[in-house]
Amino acid sequence: MSYQEDFELWKEQIENLALDEVKLPNQPIDDFVASTEALAVEANKDRDALIAAGMDPTLIDDLVPLSGALRYCQAKWMSEYRAREDAQREWIEQSPQAYELRDQLLHHFSFAYRDYDDIQNKVMRIREGGSHADMVQDLVEIATLGEKYPEPLNAINFELNLLEQARTVSHAMSELLAAANGAAGESSETKQMRDKAFTLLFEKTRIIRDFGQYVFWKDEDRKKRYYA
Repeated sequence: MSYQEDFELWKEQIENLALDEVKLPNQPIDDFVASTEALAVEANKDRDALIAAGMDPTLIDDLVPLSGALRYCQAKWMSEYRAREDAQREWIEQSPQAYELRDQLLHHFSFAYRDYDDIQNKVMRIREGGSHADMVQDLVEIATLGEKYPEPLNAINFELNLLEQARTVSHAMSELLAAANGAAGESSETKQMRDKAFTLLFEKTRIIRDFGQYVFWKDEDRKKRYYA
């Protein structure tokens, strides 16, 4: 089966694992899965001895397909993680120009609306807040305000096409900010699925390793195959 098919086989069990039971990976996923697949080979050789000690044989049978499901979850998470890193780099490159546009527009607006107290109050409110999200919202509000009251802007020969530019930049930066901040935090559903799949597989390997070390306690060569 493909890794995606393995995932579909285990999807419900992975999703149903409670968050308070989740164990965060303590080693690279590729290394863990490789050691798990090697464990599956050794445990299958010793299947009869392990079963005789009381171990559920389905634990061995679950190792390979659940490893495939974990590989699938890890691939999706790394794709999301890298996309976030790319978005963060783009934000660092593009946000200075967006801030510069916002500041430039507010400078023009403050002068153009200097004799219009009600509009000037709106401009002052737009200036409030200093977060990235504020900047993105500021550009939209600036465009809306300028489109509603164009006459004072025309009076100072303001380039009205900057209003559409502000709206376009706001939309682009909004998407970039969401990609940079939202997708790959600890609350990411993709990461949670990866961690849940790891937890399920880790618990099965732990039980098998415990049984293997118990059964082969007098055979160091065979026992060490069950070390983590």
